[in-house]
Amino acid sequence: MTYAMACCMKPLHFTADQSLDAAGEACGTVTPVIKQALSTLAPGQVLEVLTHDPATRLGVPAWCRLTGHELVDTREQDQQRTRFWIRKTPRPSQPT
Repeated sequence: MTYAMACCMKPLHFTADQSLDAAGEACGTVTPVIKQALSTLAPGQVLEVLTHDPATRLGVPAWCRLTGHELVDTREQDQQRTRFWIRKTPRPSQPT
Protein backbone atom coordinates (compact mmCIF):
# COMPACT_ATOMS: atom_id res chain seq x y z
CA MET A 1 0.00 0.00 0.00
CA THR A 2 1.40 3.37 -0.94
CA TYR A 3 1.49 6.36 1.38
CA ALA A 4 -1.10 8.15 -0.76
CA MET A 5 -3.49 5.23 -0.39
CA ALA A 6 -2.90 4.88 3.35
CA CYS A 7 -3.39 8.55 4.13
CA CYS A 8 -6.65 8.76 2.20
CA MET A 9 -8.35 5.63 3.54
CA LYS A 10 -11.07 6.19 6.10
CA PRO A 11 -10.32 4.45 9.42
CA LEU A 12 -12.75 1.79 10.57
CA HIS A 13 -14.68 2.76 13.68
CA PHE A 14 -16.41 -0.59 14.03
CA THR A 15 -15.64 -4.26 13.81
CA ALA A 16 -17.49 -6.96 11.94
CA ASP A 17 -19.15 -9.71 13.95
CA GLN A 18 -18.97 -12.04 10.94
CA SER A 19 -17.28 -12.02 7.53
CA LEU A 20 -18.61 -13.34 4.24
CA ASP A 21 -16.39 -13.96 1.22
CA ALA A 22 -18.82 -13.82 -1.71
CA ALA A 23 -16.08 -13.72 -4.35
CA GLY A 24 -17.75 -16.29 -6.61
CA GLU A 25 -21.20 -14.69 -6.52
CA ALA A 26 -22.60 -12.46 -9.25
CA CYS A 27 -24.60 -9.38 -8.35
CA GLY A 28 -27.90 -11.19 -8.83
CA THR A 29 -26.97 -14.02 -6.48
CA VAL A 30 -25.01 -12.20 -3.79
CA THR A 31 -28.00 -10.72 -1.95
CA PRO A 32 -29.57 -14.09 -1.07
CA VAL A 33 -26.17 -15.14 0.32
CA ILE A 34 -26.00 -11.91 2.35
CA LYS A 35 -29.55 -12.49 3.60
CA GLN A 36 -28.63 -15.99 4.76
CA ALA A 37 -25.50 -14.74 6.56
CA LEU A 38 -27.45 -11.93 8.25
CA SER A 39 -30.04 -14.43 9.49
CA THR A 40 -27.41 -15.88 11.82
CA LEU A 41 -26.67 -12.48 13.39
CA ALA A 42 -28.51 -10.62 16.11
CA PRO A 43 -29.92 -7.15 15.39
CA GLY A 44 -27.17 -4.57 15.68
CA GLN A 45 -24.39 -6.93 14.63
CA VAL A 46 -22.30 -6.16 11.55
CA LEU A 47 -21.57 -8.40 8.57
CA GLU A 48 -18.48 -7.69 6.44
CA VAL A 49 -18.97 -8.81 2.83
CA LEU A 50 -16.27 -9.14 0.16
CA THR A 51 -17.52 -9.21 -3.44
CA HIS A 52 -15.69 -9.48 -6.76
CA ASP A 53 -18.48 -8.26 -9.06
CA PRO A 54 -18.38 -4.49 -9.70
CA ALA A 55 -22.17 -4.50 -10.22
CA THR A 56 -22.60 -5.16 -6.49
CA ARG A 57 -21.53 -1.56 -5.87
CA LEU A 58 -25.04 -0.57 -6.90
CA GLY A 59 -26.91 -3.77 -6.04
CA VAL A 60 -25.91 -4.18 -2.39
CA PRO A 61 -26.75 -0.58 -1.34
CA ALA A 62 -30.10 -0.87 -3.13
CA TRP A 63 -30.81 -4.18 -1.37
CA CYS A 64 -29.97 -2.60 2.00
CA ARG A 65 -32.40 0.26 1.33
CA LEU A 66 -35.14 -2.18 0.34
CA THR A 67 -34.64 -4.48 3.33
CA GLY A 68 -33.96 -1.79 5.93
CA HIS A 69 -30.50 -3.03 6.90
CA GLU A 70 -27.91 -0.30 7.47
CA LEU A 71 -25.03 -0.04 5.02
CA VAL A 72 -22.36 1.13 7.45
CA ASP A 73 -19.50 1.49 4.96
CA THR A 74 -18.38 0.55 1.46
CA ARG A 75 -14.78 0.30 0.30
CA GLU A 76 -13.70 -0.27 -3.29
CA GLN A 77 -10.43 -2.19 -3.12
CA ASP A 78 -9.77 -2.22 -6.86
CA GLN A 79 -11.76 -2.37 -10.11
CA GLN A 80 -13.37 -5.69 -9.16
CA ARG A 81 -13.34 -6.12 -5.37
CA THR A 82 -15.57 -4.25 -2.94
CA ARG A 83 -16.09 -4.64 0.81
CA PHE A 84 -19.38 -3.79 2.44
CA TRP A 85 -20.22 -3.57 6.14
CA ILE A 86 -23.91 -4.16 6.80
CA ARG A 87 -25.55 -3.76 10.21
CA LYS A 88 -28.55 -6.00 10.76
CA THR A 89 -31.57 -4.00 11.83
CA PRO A 90 -34.44 -5.50 13.77
CA ARG A 91 -37.53 -6.30 11.80
CA PRO A 92 -40.81 -5.01 13.25
CA SER A 93 -41.68 -8.56 14.35
CA GLN A 94 -38.27 -9.06 16.01
CA PRO A 95 -37.57 -7.98 19.58
CA THR A 96 -34.70 -5.52 19.88
